[in-house]
Amino acid sequence: MRTLRVAREGMSILKDGDPKKHQKKVRALGRDDEVMYVPAEEGAMEDPENYLNLEKLDSIVESPHEDRLMPFSRFRDMVRTVEAGPDSEDPYRQIQEVNTDEGKAPVRREKQPDYGSGAYQLDFATAKTAYNRIKQIADKRDMDYPKLTEEELKYPAELDPELQDMLFTAHFAMDKNTSVKDVLTDSGKWGKNWYTGHYKGDDPGRLEHFYSVQGSQMQ
Repeated sequence: MRTLRVAREGMSILKDGDPKKHQKKVRALGRDDEVMYVPAEEGAMEDPENYLNLEKLDSIVESPHEDRLMPFSRFRDMVRTVEAGPDSEDPYRQIQEVNTDEGKAPVRREKQPDYGSGAYQLDFATAKTAYNRIKQIADKRDMDYPKLTEEELKYPAELDPELQDMLFTAHFAMDKNTSVKDVLTDSGKWGKNWYTGHYKGDDPGRLEHFYSVQGSQMQ
């Protein structure tokens, strides 16, 4: 999976992407005001566990809920099925379709940031919010996290599947209109949480569609 590690305090990034721990770091501003960390004193301890990936993110999301009956991934899988479509050949590469004079066709690439693409049909604005939430989760725990540019966030369907899963997970888990406890304990509340915390529209038909797909997939 193509991910880059972003330097956190006390870390530098080697050419192969593996982090090396430093005893001290000095925060500085680089080109275009990009935050960078300049080593003040070298250390030798490697810390490969300091990287936020999907497995660790799921653990962080689930850990406060000891009464959980199912993993968060089950809810995420259902959302992916609903968003990309049950018949999608490749949900992670799914591009939203629109009506044209020739019939339905995928949204042109230059228009995709305003629509939605990928497994969770994220538009650019939502992808940016989701990525900021990944960073917040990592920063709170002094962890490293995947590096994504704004250009990459414009086209979620071009991101690695694990990154798309992480964007959805962080976006959902930190949204004020969702309940992680609900989706970990009661699959009957999946639709409501998806509707208010991810879809965020006003179309009851979409909620009915979610439950219809869920019913067909869980038979």
